[in-house]
Amino acid sequence: MIEKSEGNKMSWIAKVTLAVVLIIGLGVQATGQNDRAEVIGDDTSQVDPVPAARTPSAVDAEDVPKALEGEFDTRDIAAATAWADQLHLADWLGPLAPLALSPFFGVACLSGLSLWGPDWITDNALLGSSGPLRSVPLFAVFSALAVLTSIPRLSKVSKPFAQAMDQLEAYSVIVILLAIKITASMTAESVGTDEAQLAAEAMPVYTAGIFSFTANALLLVAMTVNMLVINSVKFFFEFLVWLTPFPTVDAIFEVCNKSLCAALMAVYALSPTLATVFNFAILFVAALIFRWAARRVKFYRTMLLDPVLARIWPGFATPDPRGVIVFAQSAVGPYPAKSCLRLRRGDEGWLLTPATPWSPLSWGLGGDGHVLQCGTSPRLVRGWLTHSIHAEADDDTVVLLKVSRRHDMHMTIVLEQCGLIEHTETNESSADAAPRDNAIEFA
Repeated sequence: MIEKSEGNKMSWIAKVTLAVVLIIGLGVQATGQNDRAEVIGDDTSQVDPVPAARTPSAVDAEDVPKALEGEFDTRDIAAATAWADQLHLADWLGPLAPLALSPFFGVACLSGLSLWGPDWITDNALLGSSGPLRSVPLFAVFSALAVLTSIPRLSKVSKPFAQAMDQLEAYSVIVILLAIKITASMTAESVGTDEAQLAAEAMPVYTAGIFSFTANALLLVAMTVNMLVINSVKFFFEFLVWLTPFPTVDAIFEVCNKSLCAALMAVYALSPTLATVFNFAILFVAALIFRWAARRVKFYRTMLLDPVLARIWPGFATPDPRGVIVFAQSAVGPYPAKSCLRLRRGDEGWLLTPATPWSPLSWGLGGDGHVLQCGTSPRLVRGWLTHSIHAEADDDTVVLLKVSRRHDMHMTIVLEQCGLIEHTETNESSADAAPRDNAIEFA
């Protein structure tokens, strides 16, 4: 049994850490008490007896305060400390927001902090002296990549290339970050110390059906989702800035983006815990508008890239027998504005279904979709950048659907497959209104 003098000398940090372990995985800890008694063997005087009222799987709210008031086993303390040191949640989650805002620049900042930061900064799971970020060539490479990817964003002429490279930049940094995390975990396991072994034993395993996940695996998934959500929302605003007619807005947005990334990295250097709080706040806001922004990014990308791809790849311009891809200008039935849908002629009218069967728009709707009850065939109105389909419903409401210029070379086939009629204007006032209806808007 541990002497009371030793228990009084225990620091409050170890108690708090052990409390977290008991709250999350007390079920595993309870069963481990009997295992430790069997391992010790005949010398049972070194193990505190388990109360008779406690079952191996039952956990009461009174267990935690009672455990904190009593004596601690040295193996419990070592396992709790090693587990907390191995996860380093704040060290890994803190820099995700600035990395999502500017991936290459963020990695360069982390490498610089690891190389030239003071000791109280580099005492970190990600910035440690043995970490892979502590490398002058790596800092030089990512600094050069940050410059090369930032300069094209300053001009509207070269920004489309930068936007195309933005996704590659984000995914590459996600792969690099996951590789660093996996490497750090493997390095910690290869040390073979008693603390590392105890941490592996105390690491909780979450079971979902036939699959099981460790805490490290869940952390890797959380890191990936965090990066993708924040970067996707940032990409949408960059796209909006590029569509604005003012040339200096792109440079201002890029400078603000890099400044915010540097400020968040400075917060991370001072306090990884505070940086993690900021990261969760940014992630919460980004998650609220993620689907709204994702629909509009897909709309802009389709309208601008589909005609180009149809010219380069003629097979891409061939109409799909399942229907033509359209985007709802405003909410239609169960579908919100800018939803990517497929329009085709059905038995009861014109049917709108999600463009892909795995789309979140199809959740809970089945395969029927939304039927447009129209007295007359919808009209296809051609435009400079986009085409539009005007469907007049029986209740005198007009449903406006946007169509890209992907099928311009086979528009006759599209009209026959979907039961549309092509609209032609002869008066001057209607001709002036058509370009306004078919322009690419910002909302």
